[in-house]
Amino acid sequence: MTDQTAPYYIQRKSGDPWTVEDFHDLQKMIKDDIHTSIDTAIDELEQVDKAGDADKFGGKTPEEYTKAIIDRIMAELPKRTGYMMVFKDLKVGEPSVVEHQLGAFPLTDLYQLAYFRVIASEDEHVYETFTNFYLYHSSESKIRFRPEETPNQPAVSVEIDPPEPPPYRIPFARMLELFNVEYDDNMSLGDLENDFWKAFFSAPNDQFDDDQFCHSPWFDRCCRENRTVRHLKQRKDWDDIWFVVRPRKTINFHTQMNNDNVIGITWAPNKISVVHFDFNTLGLMLLEAPDLPDVLTNPTSVGEGFPPPDAIKADHLKVMALLKV
Repeated sequence: MTDQTAPYYIQRKSGDPWTVEDFHDLQKMIKDDIHTSIDTAIDELEQVDKAGDADKFGGKTPEEYTKAIIDRIMAELPKRTGYMMVFKDLKVGEPSVVEHQLGAFPLTDLYQLAYFRVIASEDEHVYETFTNFYLYHSSESKIRFRPEETPNQPAVSVEIDPPEPPPYRIPFARMLELFNVEYDDNMSLGDLENDFWKAFFSAPNDQFDDDQFCHSPWFDRCCRENRTVRHLKQRKDWDDIWFVVRPRKTINFHTQMNNDNVIGITWAPNKISVVHFDFNTLGLMLLEAPDLPDVLTNPTSVGEGFPPPDAIKADHLKVMALLKV
């Protein structure tokens, strides 16, 4: 750095020669001073920012810090209060054993996992499908889609969030906490999603088929750009990532009648056996295939929670079991 108190970079008296070396030295001094001035200005700005954070904890205000603690406690409570949420893909006649380790006979409640229509993306291939689990971004509450095989056809709109509130969705960050997925700000979204699905489909949950969980086109774009958790937080995207599942309790009926005409069919978990082997283990079994003949022969009878007939596996039933002691 040059002497900032000197009036000139290079001192010369009247009549002194001006050499090429002097000219080169002058250019170097000017560049050095510019860089030094920039570095000083940046350092002063950072000091101001740090001074403004003096009343914060880790960059958070007391209110934000308190909320973060409460959110963490709420995420931990289900793990420590004799409560468990289990996702199972039941097959007719095949017992499914759940090692819950709750130390008692838990109350067991069953919910059907509904299929719902989404736009999914995988390796830049965008397609329409029905699924049981979905990850998407708030910007995609409605997605317009034109199938690649029919590019000349009009685009269709798919409602990811139903028009009537509230939407079916859980913060992705909350699901990461619930399933003990470890990550830091340097981790890419693609790696984090892989770790989440691996944890989500670990025991006591079943491993679902590949077509029963997927993510939105927004995820593919993020993965291509290798965005990190830090980047998503800086862009305010982190809190707009959602996990969707649609469990619904039924009253164990499967046909609705109106003047002897079928007006709707509910694929209900009404043929499931629940047995308690001991205080730490229970069993679930789908005793019979759901009654689906009308669904397969009469498309107008398809009700909420039904995929197209060709997507139905008649000897399977996807359920969420809630266990509580």
